[in-house]
Amino acid sequence: MANYELKGVCVVSLFKNFPIVFALLGAIIGIFTFFIFPTELAGNLGFGARILSWLIFIVLYTAIMSVGIVAVAWIYNFVVSKIGKGAVIKLEQTVE
Repeated sequence: MANYELKGVCVVSLFKNFPIVFALLGAIIGIFTFFIFPTELAGNLGFGARILSWLIFIVLYTAIMSVGIVAVAWIYNFVVSKIGKGAVIKLEQTVE
């Protein structure tokens, strides 16, 4: 079994996949929030306003979650650089 230490997270690599995942997750959450189980405020909106609110929700959810994950990665990199000890990952090679 090999031990690997995670010394840092490349913040640029987070922008390749995470926004797509967050946009899909935001779309699903938005469908539930605005269409399937509408909140009290969303229930009073017309169909066009619900679509617009859903699209705005997707954009804002994606932006907020992306900034959040970058902030967590930056804080992790900062703490690891000060402490000098990163997370240890134990990997085991399997035979197929």
